[in-house]
Amino acid sequence: MNDKEFQDFLVKQFDQLNTRLDTINNHMGKVDSNQLLMENEIIEKVRGLYDFREVQNDINEKVINTLDRIEAKIDVLQLETAHIRRVK
Repeated sequence: MNDKEFQDFLVKQFDQLNTRLDTINNHMGKVDSNQLLMENEIIEKVRGLYDFREVQNDINEKVINTLDRIEAKIDVLQLETAHIRRVK
């Protein structure tokens, strides 16, 4: 193989390598855009879960407060009932 043939061979190899790199770059661009779409979807879903958790915490707090009031009323009623039983 002489110098000219070797240079032609190298040029051909570099051309093939550039073509492959272009293909890989195009593929990576598609992957990046898909990844961005997935990240956006995940972020929206996490926000939804966070909002749901906040609403659920508010509801739980209301339920606990209501149960505390009911418990206090039951305690008063138990004391009144015990007093009535002693009086009889």
